[in-house]
Amino acid sequence: MTVKQTLISQIEAAFDAAGWQYRKVEQQPVIECEFEAYNAKVAMHLQAFEELSTASVMAQLSFRIPPASRLPVWDALMRTNLTLNVGNFEANIETGEVFFRISNVFAKGLVDDEIITSLVRTAIVEMDRITPFLAELNRQPQQPIDALLAREDLLPPIGEESTT
Repeated sequence: MTVKQTLISQIEAAFDAAGWQYRKVEQQPVIECEFEAYNAKVAMHLQAFEELSTASVMAQLSFRIPPASRLPVWDALMRTNLTLNVGNFEANIETGEVFFRISNVFAKGLVDDEIITSLVRTAIVEMDRITPFLAELNRQPQQPIDALLAREDLLPPIGEESTT
């Protein structure tokens, strides 16, 4: 008789196979970790929803958006969301926290390590990519958003991703 693995244990196995360090959240199907990316350290929260056979990965911006910059930042995030094929940026309008969330629904019992690591890498890359743009809007909230989002000098170099 084989014992069915839980979704969170399969996610932990994917992290172990990738050599990534993480912390289990007590009494929750959640792991947390940080990754050093090109622009910032990216905090990550990954939750398993066993009954839905769904994994949700959420990356958090390394700083909060102050009230004076929130409207232009929210505008920039929504414009950015329009260009994304997977995942989306979210914001807590009360605290100024910014998140990138990506999820996947797995066929019952069919969790693929590559899908888990791809979700995590996507969240890291997207949060790292947006970080300097949001920092610029914090510094100068009145600047034209279209011009800012067109700046290629703020993008990390291709191939510089780190997942340590």
